Amino acid sequence: MKWIALLMAVLMAFSYSMAFHENEVRSNAVSVEGTEIVNITALQAWEMLNNESDGIQIPVDVRTIGEYFNERIASPHSYDKPRLYPLQLIEIPFFAKLFQKIFDGKDVILYCRTSHRSYIAAKIIAPQFNGNLYNLVGGITAWKDAGLPTKQGFGFGG
Repeated sequence: MKWIALLMAVLMAFSYSMAFHENEVRSNAVSVEGTEIVNITALQAWEMLNNESDGIQIPVDVRTIGEYFNERIASPHSYDKPRLYPLQLIEIPFFAKLFQKIFDGKDVILYCRTSHRSYIAAKIIAPQFNGNLYNLVGGITAWKDAGLPTKQGFGFGG
């Protein structure tokens, strides 16, 4: 009887978290002190990276250096390889301001493993950011689930 109650509790918690996640994704954009953080899917990110008519979007990986070199998204063009800017740096005010200076006026797609760290990074950056800020919902996990390309190591050669 206890295992049935435990199973029900786990199922309820899982369904609640899925419903919460779906609602957050459906909202598509969150405004943080005037700057919008737009949630996008992996396929939307891939389409944005392929379509230069709407400008150039820069993918920024906010994971650790080890995660970055282990595997990262592979963008379609050599000039828009994902930049590494770990959340640990963004959490330091000096480096958050430096991020804003480096990417001022640009379109930035933030991503991590599952979109938790990228959303935290976006909320830190958004108040002073002058550009378009996108959060890749589901992160590199959703990217790979969509069958999109990844790279490992230094990634030279394409």
